[in-house]
Amino acid sequence: MFVFSVFSILYAGAFYTDFTIVSQSDNVVLSWHTTVEDNLREISIERRTVNGVFTEIGKLPAKGDNSSYTFVDENAFKIDDGVYMYRLKFVYSDGKQPTYSAELSVTHLTSVGKRTWGSIKALFR
Repeated sequence: MFVFSVFSILYAGAFYTDFTIVSQSDNVVLSWHTTVEDNLREISIERRTVNGVFTEIGKLPAKGDNSSYTFVDENAFKIDDGVYMYRLKFVYSDGKQPTYSAELSVTHLTSVGKRTWGSIKALFR
């Protein structure tokens, strides 16, 4: 099990703490806590491979100040090298420019069978 975290960072309108990423079985689990969510509409979760570009893999609606969040990346099995970078994108209700968290990396190794099955399922979506 690999765990990476950022403890406390303030971005315009959003103050988050304890941003943690854990490689857990077939999934990658991201969790964080916010203390301030000034005008925050949603939090987008973005992922990339080491040399790739960030793409959105999910989003969660803002819950309000002092909230805990967890996001499970169930599709973190489609590459061979197993290193992913994650970041949070804070999207505001007033149209203000989004802000981003720090980028965290995680090494995530899955079985060949899991990667193959995931690739086959993706063909039929």
